[in-house]
Amino acid sequence: MIRRPVLVAAAVLLQVALVGGAVAPQLSARTGEEYRFRVGPVDPMEPLRGAYVALDYPDLLPREAPSGDIIGTPLPTGRVFVPVEVRDGVAHGRPAVRDRPASGPYLACDSSGHGLDCGIGSWFVPQEEAARLDRSLRDRTAVATVRIDARGNAALVDLDPTPAQAPTQP
Repeated sequence: MIRRPVLVAAAVLLQVALVGGAVAPQLSARTGEEYRFRVGPVDPMEPLRGAYVALDYPDLLPREAPSGDIIGTPLPTGRVFVPVEVRDGVAHGRPAVRDRPASGPYLACDSSGHGLDCGIGSWFVPQEEAARLDRSLRDRTAVATVRIDARGNAALVDLDPTPAQAPTQP
């Protein structure tokens, strides 16, 4: 018969492994390289969750081809990878691909076919900062600092509502 301390230890180890597996991508991203993305709001407040901002990354999904044509191809569903390139000090996404890129920075995201979840969509703030942040985001002057590790895992580490050199809108 297995002793009670052994069962308790096994249960604790299983729980630690499950929690560790759930947060490992965000923790590993904290050691990645920093990239700055322009951001805007999606939904600035949710009363039950407190003051947070759901962020929109307008430069993450290209909306125009280099020729100027609008890109109308729907995203593939499931796991996709968005290569990232830096132009004028701000990160921009390139078209999402199904296969992991062999080189260069990229984001590992989940796609619903018309939107992406890259794990960097929410930023929590103290209640007193919410209104000021909301105004900056609506003006599209805010910049998010995102760390991306070598596997494409991303973590939002800072949100600057009034950057010294706010990127201009294209």
